[in-house]
Amino acid sequence: MREVTFLNGLAVGYASAAMDAPRGAAEKARVAANLRMSLFAGLAGSALGAAANLLGGMAQNVAPLVALCALCLVALWLLRRGRALAAALVLLGGLLGSVHAMLMLGQGVHDRAALLYPVIILVAALLLDRRLLVATTALCVLSVAVVVRLEEMGVLRTAFTDRLGWLPLVDMTIIFVVTAVAVHLLVADVVRGTAEARAQGERLAEANRELEASSAELERFTYVVSHDLKSPLVTIRGFLAYVERAARAGDLDRLESDLGRIRVATDRMGRLLEDLLELSRTGRIDRPHEDVPLDAVVREARALVEGRLSARGVRVEIDEPLPVVRGDRQRLVELVQNLLENAAKFMGDRKDPEVRIGSRDEGAGAGQVTLFVRDNGIGIDPAHQGRVFELFHRLDPRVEGTGLGLALARRIVETHGGRIWLESAGVGRGSTFCVSLPAAGSPVSGLGSAR
Repeated sequence: MREVTFLNGLAVGYASAAMDAPRGAAEKARVAANLRMSLFAGLAGSALGAAANLLGGMAQNVAPLVALCALCLVALWLLRRGRALAAALVLLGGLLGSVHAMLMLGQGVHDRAALLYPVIILVAALLLDRRLLVATTALCVLSVAVVVRLEEMGVLRTAFTDRLGWLPLVDMTIIFVVTAVAVHLLVADVVRGTAEARAQGERLAEANRELEASSAELERFTYVVSHDLKSPLVTIRGFLAYVERAARAGDLDRLESDLGRIRVATDRMGRLLEDLLELSRTGRIDRPHEDVPLDAVVREARALVEGRLSARGVRVEIDEPLPVVRGDRQRLVELVQNLLENAAKFMGDRKDPEVRIGSRDEGAGAGQVTLFVRDNGIGIDPAHQGRVFELFHRLDPRVEGTGLGLALARRIVETHGGRIWLESAGVGRGSTFCVSLPAAGSPVSGLGSAR
């Protein structure tokens, strides 16, 4: 039985070297499931085999099979404690050792136990990586070679000793190699197909979630657009009657007042249509991206909204120098402009309204830079922070605007492969809008023209 001990020790050595490679969570779960199935099969097979050999008068095979049954129980105990590697090695070592022992106690390489060698190779392919499969196949060949050599030397006396030769070793080596290659290819194909199916399922689930979100957004878009466009039309239609009446009566004061209301309604409709057109263009116009200094972008955006900022007395502080990003300069100016306008609109009754623009180091390792626009305005309740970037979402209907500014800002950021988020401690405590954008020289992986 020294050969059995030698082979088991060699198997453990090969296994320890081949199982050092780290495995992912999905691979570990697959190995554990296959190992559990193999252990239960080993328990049932060894118990039934021991009983059959005992009843068939081959008592010499009972001890190796009982030992294998005990090793399967030990391996199950190890597996339940999370030691899958140790359990796999115990199972493979037990299988190889028991088969080798039965060959030596029986009819050598012509013993029916030799049919279990392909089973060992199959278990190795189900449980372990390619290197250990090769090692297991080599150990099976070595086991057969040892038995054949012992028969050649006359140590094992079997019915086939005088006419044995090395031909059985060649035949079994071919069988083992073909079995190992075929099983490896089959298992690899199944695992690859399962991984692809899982990935496809995840992509499909993500696409369904995006479709549901788009459908809900489209439904809200349709409702709000019809409502917001109808409202100015109703106003215009209603005051046209008053204009006609005032004109006939010669009431110029009333005529001027009614025309002013109509003018406000048409201005609101015009702003809404312009914002809708701008939103539809974002992501469709494919301009080449370039390295853009955020200092210049912020100065240009500030100049565009200087009138609104001055009218509300908002002071803007810029932490220079700002980083250089990769993107569409015009869209980036629109992004900062929208954020500044949003900050100016929601200052409330602050006596010292202030906006600070700066950058953070967040995302630097991923090729991103983070720009922030912080104000000391009315802030946003945590219950509403997740909806501020939705189409037409307006926290305060009394504040002028169409509710498209932040939705447009989000769309611009998405087309640049970045993200935008809000930070606010609550009502009355100001808001900080953060934007991550590709750093200079980085490839832009956003939605692009496909949006």
